[in-house]
Amino acid sequence: MASDPPNTGAASLFQMNGMVPLLCSSWWAPILQTAIGALIGAAGAIAGGAFVYWFTWQKERQSVAAAFAGELQGLIDVTEWRQTRELIPLGYKFPIDDHPFPVFEANVGKIGLLPADLAGKVAGFYSQARGIVQDFLTINKGEPIQNDSEFRARLVENIDAMKTKANALISQLKIEAPRTWRDYLQPT
Repeated sequence: MASDPPNTGAASLFQMNGMVPLLCSSWWAPILQTAIGALIGAAGAIAGGAFVYWFTWQKERQSVAAAFAGELQGLIDVTEWRQTRELIPLGYKFPIDDHPFPVFEANVGKIGLLPADLAGKVAGFYSQARGIVQDFLTINKGEPIQNDSEFRARLVENIDAMKTKANALISQLKIEAPRTWRDYLQPT
């Protein structure tokens, strides 16, 4: 029988000692494939979750801006339709609901979804509007008011100031409501 020639390389040295080089073995490939797959899966899950969170945030922000704009427009329309500015100095009373701002009350915790400057303006507007509601409630009590005509004149002035603020705020909210992620990426 012919004998095999002696092995003289590094690989043959490992084989003679019973050791196989890492790259020559097949046990590590499935582990590496599994690890890479797990990393890709984890990255996809994180990216997907982040996208879903961001998308939900954007839709809520748009909805809140549109809802506030609608409530403010409704407030202006009601005061004009009822002719409050003209009738308050004449001694008329206007009934006020216990909760005159249902959209604000339902979304007060979501104001932070709006840009900071707009959120501050919305909160400031509703604070002023709440003061006007308190004035209406004071008139509606039917108790005598000291300097009633002056009180009513100041109320009309406050309604005028509120209307001016509301119109400016409505236009800003209407700009904010349809904004998408593309609008945030564009420089102003």
